[in-house]
Amino acid sequence: MEMAAAGGFLLATFGVLCGFLVRQLVGRLRSLLGGLVTEGVCVRRYSSEGSEGNTYWHHVYGFTMADGRYVEFEEDALLMAQGQAVMVRYRLGKNPARTATVMGRGGAWSPLFGQLFGIGVSGCFTLLGLLFVWLGVGELSR
Repeated sequence: MEMAAAGGFLLATFGVLCGFLVRQLVGRLRSLLGGLVTEGVCVRRYSSEGSEGNTYWHHVYGFTMADGRYVEFEEDALLMAQGQAVMVRYRLGKNPARTATVMGRGGAWSPLFGQLFGIGVSGCFTLLGLLFVWLGVGELSR
């Protein structure tokens, strides 16, 4: 019974996280493959300190949309310098800053690799939870 409960917890927790990450990746890929492309720039690069003393770098990008509106968004990318020009891909809609990405040619691929790593890890824990549920239910039927 305890194995099924632990499995259910793992399945629910990491399944939701994996689903969120997959949904976010699909949105980015839709912008990458079918969005509008414009030139942008890394307008700010700042750091924050984690609880264990680690330094995390954050990047803010800005671009001008086809209708002339200026939009800024934040996306983590490795080795991006402040003032560096990038290609931004976005979809038109209510919130283009939410769909904007620097993934792709002329930008950076590191957001894609980070996203895939998160999906892989959370997916493994989701499968582990599914295995625990299956083994726990098998124990109950004996």
